Amino acid sequence: MIGAVRRLTLSACLVALALVAVPAVASSGSNRVVGECTKSQTRPTVIVLACADGNAYVNHIHWTAFGGATARGTGTYVFNTCTPNCAAGTFKHDSVRFTATDARACFDMHDDYRVLALTFVGHSPFPTREKSFQLFCPVG
Repeated sequence: MIGAVRRLTLSACLVALALVAVPAVASSGSNRVVGECTKSQTRPTVIVLACADGNAYVNHIHWTAFGGATARGTGTYVFNTCTPNCAAGTFKHDSVRFTATDARACFDMHDDYRVLALTFVGHSPFPTREKSFQLFCPVG
């Protein structure tokens, strides 16, 4: 009986240890970013910012740094004017530099950058030349 209790206790400890180790596995690899809404990627060429309708994204991405605490790159911010409505709106394009930061573990066991800060090189569709977007874990 005592042997069975020890085995059960040992099994419970191993399960608890495995649950604690899972987040460590997620944070030990290089960071990723959700590019197309459905999966974490390394150096995606497109980052969709409006997954519900695709009306805002950064494309033509060229990464200058990736995988550390901060990723950096350049690209084109594309957005729908939604004037007079989103179905009839037109897409505008603006050059940007960006940084991706705040990598945290997602349920897919990857650390994904959660903040994308854009700096507009020329024209900005916003009142300021800088705009931050919250990035999320993969959908699905």
